[in-house]
Amino acid sequence: MKIFKGILASPGIAIGKAYVLSRFHLAVVTRAINKNEVYAEIERFNAAIEMVRKEFVASANKGAGNLSASLRDIFNPHIQILSDPTLVEQTRQLVEKNHVNPETALKETFDKLVQRFDKMKDGHIKDRLQDIEFVVNKLLHAMTGAGGDDGLSNLAEPSIIFAHDLSPFDTAQMSAKDVLGFVTEAGGKTSHTGIIASSLNIPAIVGIPKILKSVQTGDYVVLDATTGNVIIRPTDEQFQTFNRKRQKVLYLDKKMEMDAGKEARTLDGVLVTLSANIEGHSDIAGAILHGAEGIGLYRTEFLFVKGNRLPDEDEQFEDYKKVAQSIAPHTAIIRTLDLGGDKIHDHLSMEHEANPALGLRAIRYCLDHHAIFRTQLRSILRASHYGKLRVMFPMVGSLEEFLKARSMMDKIKRELERDKIHFDRNMKIGMMVETPSAAISIHQFAANGVEFFSIGTNDLIQYLLAIDRANQSVASLYEPLNPAVIRTLWNIIQSANRYKAPVSVCGKMSMDPIYAFLLIGMGDVESLSMDSHSIPKLKQFIRNISAEDARKHVLRLMEFDRVKEIKKYLVKNIVPLFSEGMVSELTSEDSSVDF
Repeated sequence: MKIFKGILASPGIAIGKAYVLSRFHLAVVTRAINKNEVYAEIERFNAAIEMVRKEFVASANKGAGNLSASLRDIFNPHIQILSDPTLVEQTRQLVEKNHVNPETALKETFDKLVQRFDKMKDGHIKDRLQDIEFVVNKLLHAMTGAGGDDGLSNLAEPSIIFAHDLSPFDTAQMSAKDVLGFVTEAGGKTSHTGIIASSLNIPAIVGIPKILKSVQTGDYVVLDATTGNVIIRPTDEQFQTFNRKRQKVLYLDKKMEMDAGKEARTLDGVLVTLSANIEGHSDIAGAILHGAEGIGLYRTEFLFVKGNRLPDEDEQFEDYKKVAQSIAPHTAIIRTLDLGGDKIHDHLSMEHEANPALGLRAIRYCLDHHAIFRTQLRSILRASHYGKLRVMFPMVGSLEEFLKARSMMDKIKRELERDKIHFDRNMKIGMMVETPSAAISIHQFAANGVEFFSIGTNDLIQYLLAIDRANQSVASLYEPLNPAVIRTLWNIIQSANRYKAPVSVCGKMSMDPIYAFLLIGMGDVESLSMDSHSIPKLKQFIRNISAEDARKHVLRLMEFDRVKEIKKYLVKNIVPLFSEGMVSELTSEDSSVDF
């Protein structure tokens, strides 16, 4: 029996046999070719590219039916690599120049990329190299005719998957029926494997180096994705203990799902609205099923990146109209386009940027591309006639940016009135609070027409602490419980309350019970918005806490100067309020916490 601890990526408990996903890399044999063979060898390389492309597209289509709109975009990088000139064109050139087989040319091209980027610690670059390595291995196997790996399609029985890492195309094959859970050596809190597993409600733990050396296919395994523990070959007593815990968690989950339609009102009568974050109108059915009382964040980016052209006004109008009608009588908040240089699409006229997080993105991009922004605003206004819609602008850093955006909307309203096109003249206009400059200027914005605020904690924490949350070298410093974060959130909510401007939270913090407890204690929060599958448990939690007690705990926390002190206090005072099976990012970090 061995116990390992990793990073909780998707909560739950799984018990069953291990299935070790084996991966092997071909040993490339260099073969010289003569001049007359160059064309045929390049065509063989091209045929391999097309074969792998078809395989990727088929896998993406298979996974798309189980995933929300934005997650479907997770397959695109691998497909795009097959057209990447750095990899593909250089390989063809080496075949032609050096008269070597394409396997050798491809391996040489990839090795040069590794040498170029290996010393860089940027998480985005390392993820990119992993993606390229996966594609290169697929191409090598396609050219040689060798089997790639044993895949997830050969499962003889429901299993817990163990792998060094999983590509989006591996996770596309997952289903709760066949895959009980999975464990990987690589990965972190924001890895795509964890994101997809969470969306499919499959327990997952990532980031356990060298665990593959200790497990074999057929071993019995307990995956406790409430604490982050993986037990290989558990004792009979452990097996029975975790089986009871699993049954209890499943029972509680089912009960919470049945109670999802009930409101989330605290013991002292404070009503907290729980809304869903979505990426397309097709996500609304699931949101309603999980008890969502509105859409707190509609990410519209998928409309712009799913094809090779911009969506026109009528296409966007029809989509937003469906959102308004489907969620009625509740409200849906539509966020205008939030893309930057980290997602390059030719039809959006974007350029690669050295630091896209601080570049031409979100409201900056929209104000720099009036035609795109104007079309989206017109479509949102037209759709507002068919339900309760609000619009909000992302990444606002200055009052001038908000006033320019609102001025454009006012002009469009006058045009619609002139043309006798129906729209909601009272549709509220708000903004996301994601930058430190916005966080300290709530009073200015509220006094100049901002009708509601939505705190995007993911980016706010990143910018407040100057930490790239995707960079594994500093990801551990991304800390929602940093005293500066707690005090900033308190100031935002208190300032908005003073100006009687509704304030909500739509970042990751809103779906974690401990963080939600703190947010409720910071003042009058209109709503918490999250992935829909988190709503039932959070509703249950809120119904068993007091808002007044939460406020007292928040005031006490603001006396602490260190994260360690804050975590110790929360584990002692807040975790005991959890019902069994409830998971927090904080409790999963501390294996000594038993709830």
